[in-house]
Amino acid sequence: MTLEQVAALAGVSRSTVSRVVNGDPRVSDAARERVEQVIREHHYVPNALARGLASRRTRIIGLLVARSVGVVLTDPFFADVIQGAVSVGNDAGYSVTILMETGDSADIADRIYQRFIRSRHVDGVVIVSSAVEEPILDRLIEDQFPFVLIGRHPNKVVDFVDVDNRAAARDGVAHLLEHGYRRIGIINGPPDLIVAVDRYTGYERALQEAGYRPDPSLSVNSDFTRSGGYRAMTQMLAENANPPDAMFVTGDVMALGVLQALHDQGIRVPEDIAVMGFDGLEETLVSTPVLSTIHQPIREIGATSVGTLIELLEHPDRSPIERYLPHYVQKRRSCGCGMSVVTGSASLPGEHGRS
Repeated sequence: MTLEQVAALAGVSRSTVSRVVNGDPRVSDAARERVEQVIREHHYVPNALARGLASRRTRIIGLLVARSVGVVLTDPFFADVIQGAVSVGNDAGYSVTILMETGDSADIADRIYQRFIRSRHVDGVVIVSSAVEEPILDRLIEDQFPFVLIGRHPNKVVDFVDVDNRAAARDGVAHLLEHGYRRIGIINGPPDLIVAVDRYTGYERALQEAGYRPDPSLSVNSDFTRSGGYRAMTQMLAENANPPDAMFVTGDVMALGVLQALHDQGIRVPEDIAVMGFDGLEETLVSTPVLSTIHQPIREIGATSVGTLIELLEHPDRSPIERYLPHYVQKRRSCGCGMSVVTGSASLPGEHGRS
């Protein structure tokens, strides 16, 4: 049952039902009694949106992931983001709901917008991993709907939380260069994602600073899945008579697929081809060999993004804030390091206001 149906049965306007639901005293006793009688007889339970109509607040934060349900449920990156987001949201008295749609079509974000955001079922949204062209951002800005990005946007001045992906990728590839590797390939995510663009920029920068140019034959784009990494590595080996001596893989889940592909072809890691991942997932601790990777604080990213959104909800007129969290290279066996150790901090936490 909807507010409109309650209003029709009680013979009052929708706004009168809303006032009764929210305890507004500006309702006559007779009208209030009719509305309450309909509510009792039809067991009407107002949803969070109805209860918050007067203040336009639901105390619900949406975590918008414009990916298929299958990807979200199987990728440990999203699990860590969600855990951090829910923890901070609950501590502040907010519920955090995951906004997803089934399927793999390009209109997932649009369907989520129509179903959850346009109807104001959430107070604000955190958007995980935005694309270079993300039409939903323009709609959110136009509607003045509060949102925070996980991942920077190159063309918009908005609130976001991220690591410096360009610097992080540069640091990882620079470490491979320190080992003496020269033919360093890259397996990257979809080229329409900002994170993939930034990590390629860092890879390219590290090679150029060392006096090398990227070899296009050693660059393959895939998706951030284990099977995507496996396919990309298999493709690169099949197409190159002169294979790489090291690989930079821009996601740990993909890197696990790369390790499997190399193993299946009898290629030793790191003796024949070294591998560097990106994320710092716990799953890398049990890979064979143990995966060297660029660690980013994924759970903290989720937590900080929700904290930033709550700040925005409480102070909607403040200037957008860009928050960068620290990364570091975890030097392990797959890159050629002999011990599983963590050394060095490649960047320090930063916060920069934009006017």
